[in-house]
Amino acid sequence: MHQNSPHFLTIGLPFYNNEKTLKSAINSVILQSYGLWELILVDDGSIDNSYNIAYEIAQTDKRIILISDGTNKGLISRLNQIIDLAKGEYIARMDADDMMMPEKLERQMNVLIGNDEIDVIDTAAYTINEKDEPIGIRGTEDLNIRDQKRLLKKALLFHPTIIAKTSWYKKNKYSEDFIRAEDFELWCRTFKSTVFHRIKEPYFLYREGNVNVKNYILSMKTFRKIIRHYGPGVLSKSEFALEILKTYLKSAVYKVFALFKWQHILSSKRNMKLNESQVTEVNQVINRIKNKK
Repeated sequence: MHQNSPHFLTIGLPFYNNEKTLKSAINSVILQSYGLWELILVDDGSIDNSYNIAYEIAQTDKRIILISDGTNKGLISRLNQIIDLAKGEYIARMDADDMMMPEKLERQMNVLIGNDEIDVIDTAAYTINEKDEPIGIRGTEDLNIRDQKRLLKKALLFHPTIIAKTSWYKKNKYSEDFIRAEDFELWCRTFKSTVFHRIKEPYFLYREGNVNVKNYILSMKTFRKIIRHYGPGVLSKSEFALEILKTYLKSAVYKVFALFKWQHILSSKRNMKLNESQVTEVNQVINRIKNKK
């Protein structure tokens, strides 16, 4: 697996009851144009067919490592476990219901290899729905890594798409105290000592569905905790109060929309529209991933 290469990459993919999407997620890794990687699959105590799907694919590729201890420890614990196990010089994040465009890892690694000062890099992403249909683009705006105030108002990086130096990750693990917003807290905690970078082209397929309202409300609660911890001295009193108020308003709006199962409308507001050629490209990639060819 060329583990001694300075450009060797660990891809971490924790999963829990993702039998409908896991195969496509793994296939999208196998089809990457960049081949110097290991894929660590961590089963977080699935009770559906996810483990069997992962096991079957792992038998076909020596670069895939499957780990299962039969317990449900949660995402943050599994992310930190992957950091501890990683053999690569870099670690890539991925969720079990998303997919990578075939050139994603190559594009990010080319930037990282040529710019050693960069610690963490993300990309923009195409958004897809639960039927694997392309619906938009997200994450194409400029990443202003000097503006800590902007960070507190907007969570900075697109977490599912990132690659980071393993040495950076080992010094900066996810905190169990910030469930559902562990990435936002990590950016805030490391902001002053980290060089972030963004590729504004979409090299990822991020799945959007109807947001679980209970989880969303928990996210907003954690956002408030983060703002209260990192906001003083960065935000003015009025800005601080406004950001806290926004979290309550967002929770209230999602509750109302959830009554009609309209959460997808709110999610779609964050997306830019696709043109016909982009829709065609995404559909072709998804078809290739599903058929692994």
